[in-house]
Parts: sequence; structure tokens; C-alpha cells
Amino acid sequence: MIKSKFIIDILDLLLDGDDDGLKLRHQLDYLTDENYNYTGTGLFVTFSHNDNISKKRIQKDKFVLNGLLIKSSDLEIGADATIFITNGIIDYLEIWSQSGNYPMSELTDYVLTQDWDAFPKRQIISKKQ
Repeated sequence: MIKSKFIIDILDLLLDGDDDGLKLRHQLDYLTDENYNYTGTGLFVTFSHNDNISKKRIQKDKFVLNGLLIKSSDLEIGADATIFITNGIIDYLEIWSQSGNYPMSELTDYVLTQDWDAFPKRQIISKKQ
């Protein structure tokens, strides 16, 4: 189970639209956000999964899904997010700051926007509590 609302929101928007993303969406119930590595310029989130995820494996080995813009009062310019798929299973998420500076904690104040031409550019907005 993924505990972070921020990460769930990112995956929701990235796994929307094309066939690969929609197929990978079925893996979310089997994923756990295992490790958060804040680098100062971004964030790597690695996922673990239970064995049942193999039933939801897709037929592509290695590829990426990207196309999400992240805006936040905690970011100077913004950030991008990319999901990396290995052996047909979601492996990790990389977020990198466009300015080179990323906070060492989870964003709670953000606007996530799909950034590809063929879809309606859905947004998720979260305000600080």
C-alpha cells in the first residue's frame, strides 16, 4: 500500500491516458512505497510489491512514463516526474527539480498537471493544511 498522498496523486495522473499507463494502473494495489531517497535536486521513490503483481505484469520490459508537471510554493520553478518500469512492473518513481533544488521533505502544497497533447491535462491540487 502506498502511504503518501503526494505519490498516489502523481501515479494517478501518470497512469492515465495511454494503453500502457492504464494497464499499469492495475498494479497499484500491489505496490508499497518502500524507500524515499531525497537527493537535494529531486526524489527517488522505490516500490516493493507482493507476488500477486505478476498477474498484472505488462508485456514490455524496460520503459518510462512521464509527462507530469509539478508546481509548488516549495519549488523555485517546478519539477517533473517519471515512472520507470522494469520487467513489466512499476519499479521506481523519479522526481527532479527544474531549478536543481528540491526540498528534503514531502510536498504538501502542489499542483500536478498532465503535460501531453492528446489528453485533457487533468490537474490535482493540494493546499497546505
